[in-house]
Amino acid sequence: MYGRNRGMVTSLNGAQFIGYTSEGFTGAAGSSTLGYAPGVIRGADFLRCGNGSHANVPGLPGTNLDIDALCGADAPNGALFLGPDGLPIPDPVQRVIGDPNPKYTMSYNTSVKLWDRLTLSGLLDVRKGGRIWNGTRGILAFFGTGKETLVRERTDGEFGRNFLTEVYPVVAGPGKGVVAFTNPIDWENWFTGNGGGFGPVGAQFMEDGSFTKLRELAVEFAFPEGILRNNGGFSSASIRFAGRNLKTWTRYKGFDPESNLGGAEWLTQGIDYFNNPQTRSFIISISLSH
Repeated sequence: MYGRNRGMVTSLNGAQFIGYTSEGFTGAAGSSTLGYAPGVIRGADFLRCGNGSHANVPGLPGTNLDIDALCGADAPNGALFLGPDGLPIPDPVQRVIGDPNPKYTMSYNTSVKLWDRLTLSGLLDVRKGGRIWNGTRGILAFFGTGKETLVRERTDGEFGRNFLTEVYPVVAGPGKGVVAFTNPIDWENWFTGNGGGFGPVGAQFMEDGSFTKLRELAVEFAFPEGILRNNGGFSSASIRFAGRNLKTWTRYKGFDPESNLGGAEWLTQGIDYFNNPQTRSFIISISLSH
C-alpha cells in the first residue's frame, strides 16, 4: 500500500520491509520499505553517528558498545565512525542506503528550420536525483583494477582527510585523524575486505544518478512537391538523418546512469553490475506519401 500524497509505502501487512533479493545483492538489494518510496535500495553501511547503533569495536574493551557515545557529543548525525585503528566498522543492521527514484525528469524538444526544406531538431533529457549502486566499481576495486585503487602506493591513507572523502566527508570516533593505510598490504587488505565489492558494505558504492543526455539530434530534408508528382506520383517525401544517445553529462562514475541490472520490468532501478550501457545509434529514414 502506498501513501497518496508522497508516494511512500504506508503498510506491508505488519512487515517493516519486503526485499527483492532476485534483483540485487546482499550489500545492495531493492525493497519496499515503510516510510520510503517503492523500490528503495537496502543494504549495509558502516557504523555512523546518530543511528543509535550498538556494536563490538576492535581495539576497545567490552561488547555491544554505544556507538553514539563513542562518537562524542560534537559529532554530527551521519558522521562515519572510526575505530581506534582508523578503520570504519560494518553496521550489523541493514538499512535503506539509497533511493533510485529521481526527484524529477524533464525533456526539451526543439526544431529549427535552417532553410526552406531543411529542418534541424533535437531532444534533451534531464534527470535530477536518484541514487545508483555502482557494483561494477566495487568489483573492480576488489580485483585492484579500478581507478581508485591507484592510491595503494600512498602512505597517508586517512578517512575524512584524503580517502573516500566524497562518500564520507565527516568522521568521528577514536580513530579520527589516525592513518589507516601506510603500505600496499594495508590497501590490499582494505579493497579485498570491507572496502571492495565482495565485502558486506554496499553503501560506499552508492552514487548520484543525475544526468543530462542529448537523446537525439536530427536533420530532415523535404523534397520539392513538383519533382515528386512528376517522378512517381508522390504527394510528399523526406529523408531524415538522426543520431541517438550522442552525449551524456553526469557525475556518475559508471558507464551509464540509466543502465539497470534487472531491466525495466523490475520495481527497483539503480542496480549497476556490469550492465551494458545504452547504445549510440545513427539512423537514416525515408518517408513517402502517395
